[in-house]
Amino acid sequence: MEAEIITRDYLRDFFRLSESETDINLLNNIMSHLKLQEYSHNHYIYKRGDKATHIYFIESGAVLVKDKNGDIINELQQGSVFGEYSIFSGDNRTSDILTHGTVRVYEFDKETLLEFARQHQEIFGTFLRNLYAQSAQRYRKLVKLLNLRRGYSSRSSKKKTTLTSLLLNWAFVAAVFLLTMFFAPNPAAVEKMPALWLCAPIFFMVIYMFITKRALETLVVSTLYVMLLLSKTGFIGKFSDYLLFKTGNVVDIIIIILLMGSMTKLFSASGSINALRDLINRKIKSAPGTMFSGFLTMVLIAFDEYLSLLINGVCFRPLLDGKKIPREKTAIVMGMTPSALCILSPLSIIGIYLTGIIAMATEGNRYLFLETIRYNYGAFFMVIFVLFLIAKKLPLFGGLKRAEIRVKENGPLWPEGTEESELEIEQSKGRLINLFLPVLVFIVSSIVSGTLASGVFQVNVLYGMCITMIFIFIFYCAQQYMTPDQFFKHFIYGIENMIFPVVIFTLGKCFAYGMIDLGFTDWLNESVHNLIGEQVWLLAPMVFIVGVLVAALLNDHWAMFAICIPFAVRLAESFNGNIALYLGAVCAAGLLGNELDSENIDVIGSTLGINYKSYYRAKLPYIIILIILTLGAYMLTGFLKL
Repeated sequence: MEAEIITRDYLRDFFRLSESETDINLLNNIMSHLKLQEYSHNHYIYKRGDKATHIYFIESGAVLVKDKNGDIINELQQGSVFGEYSIFSGDNRTSDILTHGTVRVYEFDKETLLEFARQHQEIFGTFLRNLYAQSAQRYRKLVKLLNLRRGYSSRSSKKKTTLTSLLLNWAFVAAVFLLTMFFAPNPAAVEKMPALWLCAPIFFMVIYMFITKRALETLVVSTLYVMLLLSKTGFIGKFSDYLLFKTGNVVDIIIIILLMGSMTKLFSASGSINALRDLINRKIKSAPGTMFSGFLTMVLIAFDEYLSLLINGVCFRPLLDGKKIPREKTAIVMGMTPSALCILSPLSIIGIYLTGIIAMATEGNRYLFLETIRYNYGAFFMVIFVLFLIAKKLPLFGGLKRAEIRVKENGPLWPEGTEESELEIEQSKGRLINLFLPVLVFIVSSIVSGTLASGVFQVNVLYGMCITMIFIFIFYCAQQYMTPDQFFKHFIYGIENMIFPVVIFTLGKCFAYGMIDLGFTDWLNESVHNLIGEQVWLLAPMVFIVGVLVAALLNDHWAMFAICIPFAVRLAESFNGNIALYLGAVCAAGLLGNELDSENIDVIGSTLGINYKSYYRAKLPYIIILIILTLGAYMLTGFLKL
């Protein structure tokens, strides 16, 4: 009886029926033609090619929509309608509908539906408008998630670029290149390049980034400009040589980064995220407990920021909404935690990325990143800040304080301008073990394989990654969460998602080493020596501040790491200083500079369901405080010569 009442209420709202006698009779007529059916788990309600005989209203449970390749493209839950398009088009079914758990649906047969449409055209028009609104909303969500993952959601990418502005940009580049080709000295013909030409690539990068707001394009053009200074008209060949010969000793790092992307994509497709949400919802009732559970989850899977953000957006955000937590606070905790944890983990994508850059800058030292972790004060301060915010031990001010007041006064949980429910339909409910068991296999296999291969305790991430991918293939296919064909499709999609950091990794390395070969680092070392004299304790704070500014300027901490780490290593060597300390300062600068960047928070805001401007205003005061604290920590460390 209760289910029937719920269905009546839903249909009344769906068809926009009133309490008038005419509309009540219409509703009774509709209800009299509905047939309640119950399907068990993993049952096909219909398959592609079947004749269209019914439309379906989901009374309880969820169904998965699969395309012709067998990929899950949607999940429909209570209140959704499916099967209507083939009814109206006259075609056979174009997708498979598979139950996920026990599902109860009301069936409406084709003949009765079409007769109902002829008799009540105004009601039927409302029905079609609602169906269109539902499908349009699902399409927007799917496109938003796809663009979000591939980095198309940044503000700069939304700006239309006119042909005139493109021509002006290219004219500027051509003019600078021609002037440099004619007037810059040949490095082979002079003992030392003048400071003006040594700094020219930096000035060019800053100006071009300011004009275009496009980090990758800026890095490509700036790297070509460095090659031009090195070889004049042969800059294209020089660029090719650097791409070919400067990456040979870190090919395994690039492979690991690509495989990390595949593993993340497979975790996302396994459907374990909603299982985690259900578990937390059953076991933990308090808001701080739910937030802390999210923090612990981030610790366990601290190897990819995107996967962490996806789990936070789909799993923890709805739970915290139910506990009346302002979205600003949710976004700060769930948005900042993955960044801090991943940059502290040698098994994360960013950790592997930093390991590769440091190995190149130090001629093969692949374990120096482990030493830099203890000097990454910015990450430790951020973790402490998040924990204190969860425990309600921090004073609130600015946007976060206004958000708390808004919710306490029975206002909305989210600020004005927020787009709701971006990611909820993307994940089917799977098993929690599909997430945590592969993570455990990855950690254990990396340690065991590295130790067995070397004879001493050692971590071999490449071996561990290969073993984990084989395990995931067997584990997921055996459970029938995906076919072998689907596994390899997700595998390739994941590699595709990691192309951007690999490209930045390669280009940033070419730019940095081109500047080193040009003589920039020698000039920089001499200038810094003249500036600070014997006050070496100032070097780490200087490296940190410059790194923050570069990360914010480029709108990309990946590029900042690739450019700044080689320079930091050369500075440390020239001062005979602690290389790990200066590299820790660069890592902290990348983390906090990325948080300071207003462009970065658009993606996080979309994922966590908050207007990105409100999110930025809420966290900005705390980021500034973290930068000041981190700067003070590096000054103290340098002063005490730790």
